[in-house]
Amino acid sequence: MKKTLLLTHEYYPFRGGVAKYCYNLFKFFDTDDYLVVTDNQVVKAQENIINTNLTLPWLKPSWLWSFFKIKKIIKDNKIEQIFTPNILPLGNIAYRLKIPYIISLHGLDINLAIKNKPHLTKDILQNAKAIITNTQNTVNIIKPLDIDQSKVHVVYPALDFDTSYDESKLEAFRKKLDIKDDEKVIMTLSRLNKRKGQDLVIEAIAQIKNDYKLKYFIIGSGEEKKHLEFLIAKHKLSDRIFIFDNIDDEELIYFFKLADIFAMPHKQIGDDIEGFGMVFLEAASCKLPIIAGDSGGVKEVFNSSKQAILVPGDDLRALVIAIKNLLNNPLEADKLAVAAYKRAGQFKGAQEQSLILKEILK
Repeated sequence: MKKTLLLTHEYYPFRGGVAKYCYNLFKFFDTDDYLVVTDNQVVKAQENIINTNLTLPWLKPSWLWSFFKIKKIIKDNKIEQIFTPNILPLGNIAYRLKIPYIISLHGLDINLAIKNKPHLTKDILQNAKAIITNTQNTVNIIKPLDIDQSKVHVVYPALDFDTSYDESKLEAFRKKLDIKDDEKVIMTLSRLNKRKGQDLVIEAIAQIKNDYKLKYFIIGSGEEKKHLEFLIAKHKLSDRIFIFDNIDDEELIYFFKLADIFAMPHKQIGDDIEGFGMVFLEAASCKLPIIAGDSGGVKEVFNSSKQAILVPGDDLRALVIAIKNLLNNPLEADKLAVAAYKRAGQFKGAQEQSLILKEILK
């Protein structure tokens, strides 16, 4: 394949869908075939990763200094093309460098680009060597832009989640989290963001707390943490609901294994949309019954009502009914979990998706 510059604001070990998506696509390539340039502070510079500022907020345009910096990196490293999951501003840099480039689109990014700079967005996409989207739903967003559909490729996020675990460690986690034998556990793993719906789950638990012995584990960090803590205190649920914002990747499997329900009733807020929802496949691979929102790309993750319960993101009543149905009908919950598990198995693994990308990057 042609030597590729992966130009991105997000990359592993930063936690986020785009970071994981890019990492899984590129990690199987020979390190001589690609170079990562990022400004994410979590990502450390190493053999084929350069960490450098890509925008300067006091400069107009903010990417101007980076244009010349990237131009030099391309020359010094004999780069032949650029891959970027950030259409603005990084896709704009690629467009102006007059080098072949591939744009990866995920949902919110393209919605904001079309809203804020529609003409530039169209020019960037029309001149791209290829466009990769995470779902067909994202393809539908760009259809009105009259893009050559032959260069648009749907490459779903790859399921690359290790579900193996140590039984003794699982029991140690159970004791540490003080999960009683007669308690049920609901979990959410995501950024603490208004769109993800953790607040709605808290409100739902507040309504049914006297009917069930429950614990709710919220795993993630983000700007909504203080609001979620306020809701927990308001409903006197500090002994039922816990936020974990610093969990290692290796420990996530134990939360999945201890959970009885995975709930993330996400919703669309303005242009912010759930592009795919990789975490749903991770939950499915652990054979958990799943409650999700009914917006964004999740309808491609689960294409049947037998695989997951989808609820409107603002419908508290529907969420309460869904949770109660799963708690009251364990056999039906198991059927849902098995169907979700089978559906997860239909998605290609990271190595297979990487081979698809390699063909595009030729």
